Amino acid sequence: MNLRSEFFSFFLILFNLDLCLSSICSQYYPLQSQPQLCECEDASSSGTPSSILLKCIGLSTIPNLYSNIIYNTIQIDSCLNDLNFQYESFNNLTINILRIHHCNLLNINDQTFANIKQLEKFTLENSTIISLKVSNENFQELFSISSFQKLKSLTLKNIHYHQKNKHDKKLNLELLLQQLLFLHRLELSNIFIDSYRYYDIYSVGQHLTYLSLTNTHQLSLLPIEYLVSLERLIIRHLPNLFQTQPLIGSLKKLQNLKYIAFEHNQLESIENLQSNTIDDIDLSSNLIEKIDEYTFEYIPKLRHLTLTNNPLNSIDKNAFCGIKNLERLSIHITHKQISPLDNCILINYPRLKIVEDASTKLQCNCQLLNIFNLQRQENVDINRLFKMNQDCLYNDRFVRVYELEKYLNCSSFNQCTDFCQYRQRKTQTIPTILSHFQVKSKYTSLSTSLYSFFSYTLCLLLSCFLYL
Repeated sequence: MNLRSEFFSFFLILFNLDLCLSSICSQYYPLQSQPQLCECEDASSSGTPSSILLKCIGLSTIPNLYSNIIYNTIQIDSCLNDLNFQYESFNNLTINILRIHHCNLLNINDQTFANIKQLEKFTLENSTIISLKVSNENFQELFSISSFQKLKSLTLKNIHYHQKNKHDKKLNLELLLQQLLFLHRLELSNIFIDSYRYYDIYSVGQHLTYLSLTNTHQLSLLPIEYLVSLERLIIRHLPNLFQTQPLIGSLKKLQNLKYIAFEHNQLESIENLQSNTIDDIDLSSNLIEKIDEYTFEYIPKLRHLTLTNNPLNSIDKNAFCGIKNLERLSIHITHKQISPLDNCILINYPRLKIVEDASTKLQCNCQLLNIFNLQRQENVDINRLFKMNQDCLYNDRFVRVYELEKYLNCSSFNQCTDFCQYRQRKTQTIPTILSHFQVKSKYTSLSTSLYSFFSYTLCLLLSCFLYL
């Protein structure tokens, strides 16, 4: 009987809660109120009971918002007219997530976002700031108010300005991190970021785990090693950052970094990349033509590598030596006839998932013929990219792999047995040592000559003294 009564009580509580939420939406945002064009949904959770999600599309004015309601999310999309904040604002509301997309913002002022409680995520995308009513007419000044002090996620994408002065359009990244000390995620795209000005950055960005910068027009970046909690770093369309500072070389100092994406940065090589934590790299749409041997030996945990849309001509068979568990290699290059892969990779990495354009063909050579014979005679485990009846390109025409014996004079020796056993590029330690010794020999000879000179002079003076 007690169990039944407890179950009934629990059911009654859930019913009352649902009724409460339904009454909030029906009372403040009824479905029949079409002029508001807002949808109200239940967004309650254990952390925020009795909260709602409000999504508004095609507004002409800011919707009616109430200080006695907990808004889990307010999302405003595709405004029909300018949103004028001169008389309306989000002041004194309880909002966890605030998103504004595809709107013109008019008369943004100090009170527009003032005194918002529990704000953790703020997004502004594809919008135009027509006018700012703040002291220096810089949008960044808004992030100094108390509403943003506990902000954890900030996204600013494709924002346009109508200010007269160009410097008013720029945000300063270091100052932004000082304003938002608890920020975990920062995503900036197609806006103007000021170049690094050497502010005091020792205590900023300590909680930042995700940083994405896309076409932000900056010429330099704060020393990335100070963002000690960073796990994901995305930099796109910013080639100057890689030319003005040792950005790639600094990554080894980030002990939590897992993922990097450096797309569209005109990179020609990936030298000096070292990390004991990175497991996913995206270098799509750069100018990389070849991957040399042992390129990734100092990234032992690398699992996913994306080199899509690079003008790749060759990937050495020992390019991935030092990597323990490479799982996926994406080299999808449209309109490229010959694969840049060394064919030995097919036998040395049988479990590797290789993503290529379907029209790309393997290179016709003795390596490929040997792999075919090994598969046919010994049933060796070969990468599934290889097919027994597939075509390869030979003298500008396609040839079946099993027909290669007619065109090539190859030995039966397996050319892929020396996997990761030696380097073709030798180090230059011996010449360095020789020159070091030559320098020392030069100094020793000079010391001996000086000693002989002073000894001779001393003897001469002593003889003159005795004579007198």
